[in-house]
Amino acid sequence: MGDMSLRSSGAVLGMGHVGYALQSATVINFANPASYIAFDTLSCLVEGAFSIKTHTLRTGVVSQKGTTAYIDYLSIGTSITKWWKTAIGYQPFTNMTYDVTISDTIASLGSYETTYSGNGGLNEIYWGNAFQLCKGLSIGINASFIFGKYEKSRALNFENSNVVSVQIDGTNRTKGFYLTAGLQYMAPIKNKYLIGIGAVYTPLLKFWNKNIDLITTYLGDINAISPTLLDTLYPQEEVKKTYQMPQSAGIGLSWIKPDKFHLEVDFTWTNWSKYKEAGVRDTVLTDSYKFAFGGSFTPKYNSSNYFARITWNVGANYELTRLKFGNTQIERFGINFGVVFPLKKTKTCLGVILEYGQIGTLKNDLIKENYFSVMLNVRLHEKWYQRIKLD
Repeated sequence: MGDMSLRSSGAVLGMGHVGYALQSATVINFANPASYIAFDTLSCLVEGAFSIKTHTLRTGVVSQKGTTAYIDYLSIGTSITKWWKTAIGYQPFTNMTYDVTISDTIASLGSYETTYSGNGGLNEIYWGNAFQLCKGLSIGINASFIFGKYEKSRALNFENSNVVSVQIDGTNRTKGFYLTAGLQYMAPIKNKYLIGIGAVYTPLLKFWNKNIDLITTYLGDINAISPTLLDTLYPQEEVKKTYQMPQSAGIGLSWIKPDKFHLEVDFTWTNWSKYKEAGVRDTVLTDSYKFAFGGSFTPKYNSSNYFARITWNVGANYELTRLKFGNTQIERFGINFGVVFPLKKTKTCLGVILEYGQIGTLKNDLIKENYFSVMLNVRLHEKWYQRIKLD
């Protein structure tokens, strides 16, 4: 279905992807739905982000550069009662964009190219709710509807116009429901500090997929103005199958001084080895493990000096990803840095989050990616439920 999106807010990404034990009245923290309980009872939050990513893919022989731009998320959070807060939003769930060409020669048939390409992805619309059980303790749940379409194509193209080439184009439409439960406890300690504990869990879930393939046989170049088409056919009716999505669990621990600093460390485990497509396991997938640590610091949030009210974020993360080829499990490493600029006389703010990272390895004829991304994050904080008084 493509690469999994990070599915996190700008504040979480700026601190190295930590967020299980983060609560803030000015942040919609999707990483743990129990965090929504921190929303101001008299305010509404609207948050969104947009990113630009540049990357370089390398093998031991060649390299290739590229740039992508995309919307990260759009979400709204508000208060229902003092003990019940809610959030709704949209974000990508997976994304897919690839185009691979392999050239070779067969003595009796001549030169040929094998190509693989894909594009599309899945989207997520979620509704989250948090409930306060007692002072400092909250629980929450994100309920999401997943939907979207992605296309995959593979082709065998012979340069010799007397040899039959073939291309298979597959269209997949997928939908399903996704649930994540969360818990947070903020324990006060001396000198106005807090110790935060957070945990999240996603159970085994199923997605439903409809797939149909179109097979085309031709002579010469299929991309020519008038290709010589021999035949096109659907080999079978639309195929329906299910994906068994893996369970996942995460835990975080934070040390906080409200309106001053937040330090946190998180761990996430996802049971990708149990992922199944139409009841069949994918041998390339294995369990993933992610470690993240980071924090934020605001010199003086209520200062008359503007620069003292700027928040600085920094963090890093390391992950053994779900992909394993032979005995090599693909690793990911990232370093994050963020700056949050407050607007005057309001809690609305603008954020810039930078991330540099590496994925993969050049060992065993694999691919390594170096990337750099810039996220622009906007958080609107507006007062609600207040009557205007006239003199």
